[in-house]
Amino acid sequence: MITKKQIILSLLPALLWVVILFYFNQEKKKEIHIPLQNTKQNLDGMVLMDRYCFTCHHPEMTGGPASRTGPPMFKVREHYFREGISREDFVDPIIAYVQHPDQDKSKMPGAIRNFRLMPPLSIDQKDLAIIVNYIYDHDLSSQEWISEWREFKKTD
Repeated sequence: MITKKQIILSLLPALLWVVILFYFNQEKKKEIHIPLQNTKQNLDGMVLMDRYCFTCHHPEMTGGPASRTGPPMFKVREHYFREGISREDFVDPIIAYVQHPDQDKSKMPGAIRNFRLMPPLSIDQKDLAIIVNYIYDHDLSSQEWISEWREFKKTD
């Protein structure tokens, strides 16, 4: 016969997991949200991406692949960004690729197959660095960023 003590002991690991998950979920909720447009650097990044990138890498996936000339920017970030990657290891390959696109430098063979190799762009080195650092700092696939983007476009 199973005793109450055995039942409680068998449920203890599951209860412990619930407590741990609840705790970590609460920690995330405590993060302070600073709107992306509140800093000059963030505004510069968004303005420059709008000017140089979003013609081909539009953040809204409307119209399907046939109407786009490149993958959306959040997909580009997905292919280059990984947890724990240093800023330098993220930024340098993208800058090198944008300045001199080459199939061997790309981490997106599917994009090259679907959209072809992007043309080299004449972007000021400082502007390109602002753009790529902005991409490093922001999850362009998040609902929060999409909302900020839509607000930015309203003021445009």
